[in-house]
Order: sequence, then structure tokens, then C-alpha cells
Amino acid sequence: MITPRAVKRKQCHDVTDQPLEAPQKKQNTVASPPIQQPSLAPIKKLCSQQRSAQSNEETCCVCGRYGEYINDDTDHDVCSLECKQIDTSNNVDRVVLKSTNANVKINAIEQGHVQHTIAEKVHVKWTAYRESKDLQQMTKQQRRLILKAHDLVVHGKQLPRPIASMDQLKHVLGDQLHHNVTQDLDWHIPTSIQRMAIPVGLAGNDVHVIAPTHSGKTGSYLIPIITHCLSLNRMNHDKRRYGPYALIVVPTRDLAIQVETIAKTMVRQLTNMRTSLLVGGQPLSSQVYRLHKGVQLIIATPGRLSQIATYHPQTLRLWRLSMVVLDEADAMLGLGFGKEINKLLRTITTSAKHTLQLMLYSATAGGTSDQIRRITRYLTDVVTIQLTASGSSDSHSASPPNTSSSAPSLLPTLPTPNVRQTVLWIENKSKPKRLYSILNNPKYFMPPILIFVESRLGAEFLAQSLTKRFGQQLSVVAMHADKDPEEREAVVANLTRPNVSPSWDVVVSTDILARGMDLPLVRLVINYDMASTLDDYIHRVGRAVLPTGPGSSSSNSNLGCAITFVNQDHQALLPPFMKMLSNQAMHQVTPLPPQLKRFLP
Repeated sequence: MITPRAVKRKQCHDVTDQPLEAPQKKQNTVASPPIQQPSLAPIKKLCSQQRSAQSNEETCCVCGRYGEYINDDTDHDVCSLECKQIDTSNNVDRVVLKSTNANVKINAIEQGHVQHTIAEKVHVKWTAYRESKDLQQMTKQQRRLILKAHDLVVHGKQLPRPIASMDQLKHVLGDQLHHNVTQDLDWHIPTSIQRMAIPVGLAGNDVHVIAPTHSGKTGSYLIPIITHCLSLNRMNHDKRRYGPYALIVVPTRDLAIQVETIAKTMVRQLTNMRTSLLVGGQPLSSQVYRLHKGVQLIIATPGRLSQIATYHPQTLRLWRLSMVVLDEADAMLGLGFGKEINKLLRTITTSAKHTLQLMLYSATAGGTSDQIRRITRYLTDVVTIQLTASGSSDSHSASPPNTSSSAPSLLPTLPTPNVRQTVLWIENKSKPKRLYSILNNPKYFMPPILIFVESRLGAEFLAQSLTKRFGQQLSVVAMHADKDPEEREAVVANLTRPNVSPSWDVVVSTDILARGMDLPLVRLVINYDMASTLDDYIHRVGRAVLPTGPGSSSSNSNLGCAITFVNQDHQALLPPFMKMLSNQAMHQVTPLPPQLKRFLP
């Protein structure tokens, strides 16, 4: 039952106790006209038929429009029958069925309607994430054991249970999205980070995820936000210009292209789901035109996004966003985009029509970074999920997963355990000769090989030196931000897809390929120039992670390889660097050279 607000207010005792018509008197006086009940407009069926609420009017608890009616099941303000049905469904555990004999309260657990949603977020109400029946049977002890087995440390309130299979989300994702995820992308078993991050994202929490490369971070945020975008499409009846609903910000153009490729596969054959890529190196006019035509999901780099937000704000329409993802946030801050990110979040949070869901993803904890703290202040009801390095001494030293804290203590970030690290003490003048010997050694020659240097000029010089030294035996290419977009795409394709042309044996790159890129064909990474920070080192080493299934072992045959050249020039970084290596398992680090022993803690 749904009651119009105007009628509800008139149903007080001094009105309802009065007759609708005055009794006729047999006198020669002028009869007063009968009291007529005000005519009521038909109850609106769809929320799109309702107008926007003014400042002094009640708002719909589901969509935020004018709350003209009261839902008798929940006593909440709603705008239409459509939102009434959603409100009743979302509060099924508190609905009281009115009968002539007694009030009967619904037992939500027996009905199989357990859900974990954040009520302030409109898109989360429409998604109405409910755990499957097999997940509902999971006890707290079982959840703790699962999180420990997958090296997960979780902080937050009202945590949903971790999933074990993508099939447990089919009732939420829908048939087509579930088919795209499981068949087209071949994601049947979630990775460790996806087991917890996906249900938390579906439940509507703000989330802060710290996990290394190849841990499945991209899928852990794409699945929830695409599901929520489909819910907002239903809310707005698949109108194309009602977006954008979600924004994903990544540090580099190459990573943005990679994320959009995965997103396009996920939204294949889904109604009214369009993506937009906002990156440099492409015509600005075509990107603005696509935004004008209407999109639901934006993938952007900070520079191009800031440019369009400044000169084309009415086309970008940041106030329509409901979800924002900052992927590789530590890398973006390291590149100097801290001011742009803070300005973006401040603009979105102050202008957005709905309560935002923010997701912060990074490969390092960044616990001492003031910039990270300034970003995390925008997070509310945050759930922190950290994937620790298995085998380290601190893997499970955090508080239990069901505890909460406003500022949870994060574990020290370590390089991925899936890469075997070798550190060599090499003076600068001996670096080229040692590099030549490594490339000539069949034990280490596993093309394509990725070599990191500290500058664009250094990448060009080293690439020319290797070409001159090996001639036709080795195909070498330099990779940096000054390269043409077409050449950069060709290099990335060489590292991600087999049997592409042209094919290079060695790629000499700056840190442009170190930040978030998924390079499944790379098995050997050489840090020709040591990274300037430990976070950059962790990002670089993560490129050598071999693609393995969720249940695969971490034997030496499945480990990638990373070789790092250090010398006296890196003296300031060596003490924390050696402390980080000492916290890793013995099979993850080869014996260290004697020159480094004095830097051990």
C-alpha cells in the first residue's frame, strides 16, 4: 500500500471524524455546499514521472526526487510505486505485515534476503546486493580462516562474506554480465583480493585496497561499478544522456587503454552501457563529442580529465557521478598529480547529486604519505583490504578482520612473493658489460625482457647501445612518454599479446610501464638504474609476475625474475631497502653481495 503525502496529512481526527456532506435541513435557508474531498491525481508508477524535490520538501529515500508518497510498509518517503517496491525489498527484514489478528514480522534470514547495503547510496539500493544461500551459511570462524588462507587483512564494519566463485554473484550480476565475466574473460574463480573486494564494492562501502600487481585489482572494481551502472540504467529507464555514472582515474595513458579494453569486454551486449576514454595523445574534440552523445563509464588520466573539466564542464557533468575509482593512487601521487586529484574529489563531492562511492586502489600502503591521508579523508564507511606477502613474518599480525578502526594500521608493503629478486653491486662504469653478460646467458634470456632506467634520454642511449652491441641478434626498442601513441601501443601489445608484429626482444623503458600495467609475457625485469623510492621498486618488480591461476603454487618454476643493479649512489635508499628484503621469505631473495651486508638492520 502506498499513501499520498497530501492525503496522509488530511487523515487526522478533526477531519476524518467529520462527515463529507452536511445534513440537509428542512428550512427555508440557503443550503451550504457539501464538503468535497480534494481530487487526487493518479499515483505515479515510475520515478521518472516525478519532479525534483525543492529545498523544503521531503525527498524519496531511493532516488532523491520529491517524496510525494509514504510507503505504508516502511513509513519512508517515496516518489512512485517503482521506488516503493525497491524500498520495501531493501527493508524486507524490517517490514511488518499488517493483518486483522496480529502483526507478523518477516524473518530475513529464513527468507534468504540477507543483504549488506549502504542506505545513503542510490545505486546500491537499486542493486540491493544479497548474499547467496551458501554464503549465508558461512560462520565468522570460517570467514577468518578463508581470509587468513588468502593473506587478506581486512578492517571495517558490517563486512560481507568473501565469495569463492563468480557463480555466487550470478543473481546480482545478471545472466549477460555473468557470461561476459566467466566466458569471455574466463574469470571463474576470483583471486584473493577479488574474494573480498567485489562483495564490499557491491554492498556500497567506500574501499581502500592495497595489493600488488597481477592480484586482480582491475576486476575487483570493474565488476561492482558495472553492476551499479546497470542498476542506475534501470532507474533512469536506459536513457543515454543520464550518465556518466562512474569514473575511473589511472596514472598513465597505457593503463587507461588496458582498463577500457577489459571494461568493453564486460559490457558487451549490455543495454545502454558505453565507455569513454579520456587520455592525452588523442584528439580532444572526438573525446568531448563522445561525452556529449552520452556515456555511462569514463576511464581517464588526471591531465586530460582536468583539461576537460576546466573547459567543458557541462559536457563532462561530474555532478552526475555516483562512483569514483582511483586506480594506482600511489603512482598518481608520485607523478605529481596530488593537486589535481584533490581538486577533482572536492569538486565531485560538493556537486554530486547523490552520495558517492569512492574506491582507492594502490600497490603500496603509503602509510607515511600526507597526500594519501588527504585523499582518504573523502572516504566514509571505509573498508580497508590489504593483500600481504605470503611467507613474510608479518603476514597475519593485523587485527581480526571484523574489527573496525577509523585509522587502521596497515602492514608494511613488500614486493610480490611471485618474483625472485636478485640484487647485484655494480659500479656505473661496469653496468653495460654486466648487462651484456646477462643477455648472453641462456639462463636469463627470456624475451621479452623489460629494462628500467631513470630517464627518457637514458632509455634512448641504452637502446642504441644494445642495438650497436648485438646488431641483428637482438631487437631493442625504447619506451617513454615522448614516444608517439601508435608506437607506445605497439610496445604494450608486444608485452601483452603473443605473436604480434613487430616483436621486440628487449624493451628499455622509464617508469611509464611500471605503474599498474599488466604485462603477462614479461618474465625478467632488470633495474638498470635503481628506482628512486621503494614504492617505485615494488611497482617495477611487479611487472615480472607470471600469470597463474588462483590455485596455482608459488614454486620456483612459477616465479618471475627481477635483477637490480645498486652501488654507492643509492646509499640513502639502501638501509630501508635491505630492511624490506630481510622481511621476505628466503626463496624470494637470492644471497646478497657482501657490500650490502653492512646495511642490514
